[in-house]
Amino acid sequence: MLRKEISKRSNQFLRLQEVTRTGVEKFAHLEAAGSIVLLFVTIAALILANSSLADQYFSFWKMKVGFVAGSYEFKASLQHWINDGLMALFFFLVGLEIKREVMVGELSSLRKATLPIVAALGGMAAPAFFYLLVNAGGEGSGGWGIPVATDIAFALGILALLGRRIPTTLRVFMTALAIGDDIGAVLVIAIFYTAEINWVLLGIGLSCLAGLLVLNFVRTRSPLPFVILAIAVWFSFFESGVHATIAGVLVAFTIPTRTRRDPIEFVAWGKEKLEEIERLEDPRLHPLSKKYQQKVAAALQTAARSIQSPLRRIEHGLHPWTTFMILPLFAFANAGVPIESASIGDSLSHPVSLGIILGLVLGKQVGITLFSYVAVRLKFADLPDGVRWRQIYAVSWLGGVGFTMSIFVSGLAFSEGSLLDFAKLGILVASLISGVVGYILLRMTGSNTVEA
Repeated sequence: MLRKEISKRSNQFLRLQEVTRTGVEKFAHLEAAGSIVLLFVTIAALILANSSLADQYFSFWKMKVGFVAGSYEFKASLQHWINDGLMALFFFLVGLEIKREVMVGELSSLRKATLPIVAALGGMAAPAFFYLLVNAGGEGSGGWGIPVATDIAFALGILALLGRRIPTTLRVFMTALAIGDDIGAVLVIAIFYTAEINWVLLGIGLSCLAGLLVLNFVRTRSPLPFVILAIAVWFSFFESGVHATIAGVLVAFTIPTRTRRDPIEFVAWGKEKLEEIERLEDPRLHPLSKKYQQKVAAALQTAARSIQSPLRRIEHGLHPWTTFMILPLFAFANAGVPIESASIGDSLSHPVSLGIILGLVLGKQVGITLFSYVAVRLKFADLPDGVRWRQIYAVSWLGGVGFTMSIFVSGLAFSEGSLLDFAKLGILVASLISGVVGYILLRMTGSNTVEA
């Protein structure tokens, strides 16, 4: 019985190419739970920012934390540590997802990647265009990158709420679209929102990055050298002026994708160990006294990990932490916006707020739908199986849920002050509109057919 169970699990490890759809579904359900947490945390931040505790709320996140070593001082506010430190882990996860999708996922071939990549390009170009329509030449012109981003957590969370009403292929398309959007957002941050660069420190960071590639090439098994060099890359980028989150993405690209052990070899070895357990089985003994069997079972467990890709293992291990801790903490530290009811109309009509609302609400749906339609009509790409144009249009609305990614970019564009508050307010309003309308449209257009 035990041998059958282990053999079953071994076969599951071998079917690496078959996990895409089920992986997307599990991912979406995790994102649904995470998006609910994000929603409650955002509401809490807004309440605190507009209550009698507002001063304490804002001063807490500005509190300096760090260390001093001789004449060198390395200190930053709590908010800064979250935005540049913890969010680097989030972007590390984004980098892992990008690498996986490029190697074996929906971006692994030109034909499969064309539609989501083209849709993502449209979903970035059109929002930037609509934003600049009302901000070009103004004080808020630098915020054009804010509405180009999509919050994958909220977007897939909303899809998960619809369950089997929509085809899995639509979830896969949305995931690939969001990954393509993430690639674009990372490039925008790296190219347009990078301060003055210290080339010496950047060179040190790139050298450490090269060291990570060497560790990958020589198949280093210990995670410690990877961790040490990854921290060195982050620190060098942080101090060089290049945003530290870019370090997270680049480090992710160096994570090994090859397994340490051949799966077929593991199966043969595992069968021998299972037969050994079976041969030494004595039902009269208490399980705790079967020390050798426990030792063999532990060896099987360790060996099973060796036929898993380090990239997948790290991705699965890190994802709950980013979903339920890092992103909620980021939202709690950044979503608090002081809102005065008397001036809310003026705030929403400010060019920055208005540009973001136009970009996320109007730009996303126009860009994603139009670029997708042109790609299919010109036969550059095909619609996903079982997906209709009405569903593509509905999904384009979900692209307007910018939230955490847009708030992150707004902090880079405006740092502090009234423009940042206008930007955050516009992001919250646009994300709410896009999410609600996208959900309603998908519910109306979704199929009630349960897929096999």
